[in-house]
Amino acid sequence: MKQTAEVNAAKTAVVVGAGFGGLAAALRLLARGYTVDLLEKHDDMGGRARTLTLDGHSFDAGPTVITAPFLFAELFERFGESFEDHVTLLPVSPFYRMDFADGSHFDYQSTTEALIEEIERLSPGEGEQYLHFLKAADAMYDRGFTELAQRPFTRIADMLEVLPDLIKLRADRSIYQFVSRFFKDERLRRAFSVPSLLVGGNPFHTSALYALIHALERKSGVWYVQGGTGALVTALAELFQRHGGGLHLRQSVKYLEMDGLNVSAAVTDQGKRFGADLLVSNADPLYVYDQWIERTTRQRLADSHRGRLKQSMGLFVLYFTTERVYSDLAHHTIVFGETFREILTEIFQQRQIPDDLSLYLHRPAATDPTMAPANGDAFYVLAPVPNLQGDQDWDKITPDVEQHIIRILTQRLMPDLPQQIRAKRSISPTYFHTELNSPFGSGFSIAPTLTQSAGLRFHNQSPRYRNLFFVGAGVHPGAGVPGVVCSAGVVERLVVRTFEADTGKYASKSGASGKKNERIFD
Repeated sequence: MKQTAEVNAAKTAVVVGAGFGGLAAALRLLARGYTVDLLEKHDDMGGRARTLTLDGHSFDAGPTVITAPFLFAELFERFGESFEDHVTLLPVSPFYRMDFADGSHFDYQSTTEALIEEIERLSPGEGEQYLHFLKAADAMYDRGFTELAQRPFTRIADMLEVLPDLIKLRADRSIYQFVSRFFKDERLRRAFSVPSLLVGGNPFHTSALYALIHALERKSGVWYVQGGTGALVTALAELFQRHGGGLHLRQSVKYLEMDGLNVSAAVTDQGKRFGADLLVSNADPLYVYDQWIERTTRQRLADSHRGRLKQSMGLFVLYFTTERVYSDLAHHTIVFGETFREILTEIFQQRQIPDDLSLYLHRPAATDPTMAPANGDAFYVLAPVPNLQGDQDWDKITPDVEQHIIRILTQRLMPDLPQQIRAKRSISPTYFHTELNSPFGSGFSIAPTLTQSAGLRFHNQSPRYRNLFFVGAGVHPGAGVPGVVCSAGVVERLVVRTFEADTGKYASKSGASGKKNERIFD
């Protein structure tokens, strides 16, 4: 690292957005010797992993678990430090509890033996099928995560190279179709296909490639950060500052200053100019292209396809504290509605809020008792809803949605909940639009369909602006904490290829003006 740092000592980088992707990219560039300025428009960090305060208590606003801790350990190792010295991970058990409308439940356990036993309890005779399912999910993991997650996709040729393997794995099928090959019980089909919703995808349209999520959880575990996910964000920021990184809060980018087809600086609403040799954005690429870069009419027409990309669903999240402890509730409970396909059709295709909501209930004190107020409890409950393309008036309907969620929890899990709620607040797709710069208020940027995966997502390096790079949910490899952190590894490889290798050679092969290797889209 020392030799690389000396080579890059004169190079500067600006990273916009202190979410997991931005923090990871800033750390990787800092480790390579770049002078790095990290800009964040809020007075706190984390992006979707921000924390909020309610009733004098801290809540994780977004991600609730870590499923690939080795990705964070690597960042600390780059600076000769140990992840375990700064962050404590607590195992979550069971990983998830699935609560079904017929009164049954399914605990997604951490070991193969316990999981097979649980499958047999719910649907006798299907337990042995789990081993076949796991083998197939492992194949998806080996190709989709181990080999592709940190590999750059910037040319059509990159995607064509892996296409035969994707066809062989039948990644063209939906994850629900994939799961249904192994399980007959509808409850099991829902339980093992629902992880696609955790990255913003409809299980009936999300590629089977995302079965790799199950394999990743089995291989790396499901962990909760002691003190909340926000404690991990703080540890990363402190690592960045400890080694000389410049962190600038309350700096909202107004526009990018251009020098031809290169970004020369980020100019903020606060009147500051941050010049750099390269810029990495953790903001949604669609937002960056539409709001931060002045383009000609011809360029806007050429880029019009971006607005037609399929977006992930929106999220409505209700946070609340209670007067008493609900010790019988697991860390995670997924509350399935009466229907499944019908709910998802209403949300994704019809863009309506279904009456028969499915919910994701998070009770962190089940794993870390410090995450609840004294003599009480703390929760957040997430409901998939349409993004802002549904044209709902969220300011008007928010109280009704809150009460609807409370009614479902009361009927299914917490009979005395209305009497026990001490304080509550909620966020809707409007929050994702205004606070997190999500153009359509979608919770996970573009949807993880096969035609919007790998090289078919927004590219990690702009094909037009050579020193503009992207990390986050909208680019390769995709949404979810592991995907977002891996996107920083992809950017590092592209930066090395562009600025530290034979730059002229790379520019001639994949530069903005070269048609031989024309990119599909940014």
